[in-house]
Amino acid sequence: MQKYIIHIALSISLLGCVNQIDKEASNLISVRNAHSMIYHSVDSQVYLFGGANEKEVLSDLWVLDNKVWKKVLTKNEPDPRTFSSLGYEELDSRLILFGGSKVLFGKKPANKNLLNDTWEFKNNQWKKIITSNAPSPRAEANMVYNKDSERIVLFGGYTIQGSEYIKLNDTWEFYDNNWHLVSTSGPSNRHGVSMVYDGENKSIVLFGGSTLDKQYGESKGETWAWKNEKWNKLSIVQPAGVFNASMIYDKKDKEIIRFGGWNGKSRIDETWSFIKNKWAILITNNKPSPRNHSSMVYDHKREKGILFGGHDGEYVFGDTWEYSNHNWKIISDCEPIKRVKNEH
Repeated sequence: MQKYIIHIALSISLLGCVNQIDKEASNLISVRNAHSMIYHSVDSQVYLFGGANEKEVLSDLWVLDNKVWKKVLTKNEPDPRTFSSLGYEELDSRLILFGGSKVLFGKKPANKNLLNDTWEFKNNQWKKIITSNAPSPRAEANMVYNKDSERIVLFGGYTIQGSEYIKLNDTWEFYDNNWHLVSTSGPSNRHGVSMVYDGENKSIVLFGGSTLDKQYGESKGETWAWKNEKWNKLSIVQPAGVFNASMIYDKKDKEIIRFGGWNGKSRIDETWSFIKNKWAILITNNKPSPRNHSSMVYDHKREKGILFGGHDGEYVFGDTWEYSNHNWKIISDCEPIKRVKNEH
């Protein structure tokens, strides 16, 4: 097995990041949004891929090691992209990457902006997987590993026809190196949903998203569960609907934690708990600023949630936060950078 080849990033705890220290330094993580993150249970590390900084779309891969982001040097990496779907397939101990957009914003036709390629990251190398079937090109889909079926489940996202965003509601499974369409019913067409595997109830929980009728805001939240290859809408008291929120399953406390997102009017900085089929807003002593397009995963080894980056509509962030015991703690900070107004 080839050994990891990495740059060691300078510890930036509350001191800054590449944008403050050295704009030419390639071994310091930059501000970014619309990136993808996942936890690798064999390596016991958090990985981050791609997204966009304040001015361009990226294809770099990073690993969080002892609270420090380290760049992983690989060959033949996927093309730069935002809003890709990234999952960890426990059966083969590999990362699976699907689709995304070549830009952050923009309405060029799908064949110009959107992707539907599938990649694996294993033994420190990217490899493109040639499949005989695949979901259509899309971005802002969500993908989760189902521990019960040992299959990756992908839902929704958007494509572009003409100059219009077309929201999707198809559900796919990835196994045996191929994609399989398993459902076109359940949650309505939407993108930007939050999804996690609920270890307590052995189901995949989906919340929110941007729907055809803009189903977000007060009294418009939706919570769904995927189990036995079927979607079931939970008949519970729903919180306000949001999309592009970050969500994890806290294995230690056996609850789902959701942060941030867009509520139809603004970015928010709310932290919510979902346990025993009840949503409740949490009051924390400290928390990240309002944002969406961030990403959060659960670090099983350290029993903490890890959140990185995002944006507030004007500035792109590069801060890293830990979540545990109903509280947030910043572990590295970075001066936000104003986003360049273009279709990157």
